[in-house]
Amino acid sequence: MKTTKFYASAFLGLILLASCSSDDDSTPAPVEEEEAITSIVLTFTNQADATDTVVLTWDDANLDEVIDAGEKTVTGEFNTGEVYNASLDLFNIDRDFLEEDITSEQAGIDAHFFVYGATSVEFTMERADDDFTRSDNNKLGVNTVWAAGTTASTGDISIQLFHESPSVSDADGFGTAEGTDTDIDISFGVEIE
Repeated sequence: MKTTKFYASAFLGLILLASCSSDDDSTPAPVEEEEAITSIVLTFTNQADATDTVVLTWDDANLDEVIDAGEKTVTGEFNTGEVYNASLDLFNIDRDFLEEDITSEQAGIDAHFFVYGATSVEFTMERADDDFTRSDNNKLGVNTVWAAGTTASTGDISIQLFHESPSVSDADGFGTAEGTDTDIDISFGVEIE
């Protein structure tokens, strides 16, 4: 009888020990590292002629997360006075970073904002009707419409992706944002002919 009680007590003690150790597990959950954007593709398609395209591409071929001049390509030139629909794609190796990490839910859209710029080339820009809208009613800047000026010129188009900016505005189309936390900060040399 004493032996049975001893075994029963020992068995219950093991069960309690096992249940307590799983409830009191102080091992921290693994921290997921922020994934780097390894490829950017900004495609401009002329509204009047779909065969007239300009494609700005950056591909981080050596995966060093540094924007090397040799990793950027520009295919095509803009035509004076033409209007272009532009769409932006971001990738992490083979993963669609924009679709999976930014635009898959409203929280991702609200945490990000694209700011564009045009230096020494004349463009006006607005965020397209089919662009993603943040909870603050500013448009994200993935789908945009660009109108090229009437004078031939050479200059730069820049793209910045702000992360959790304290204040953003799409009032001028190109966008403005406060803060310094950018996931992207890149410029491409372009021509308007």
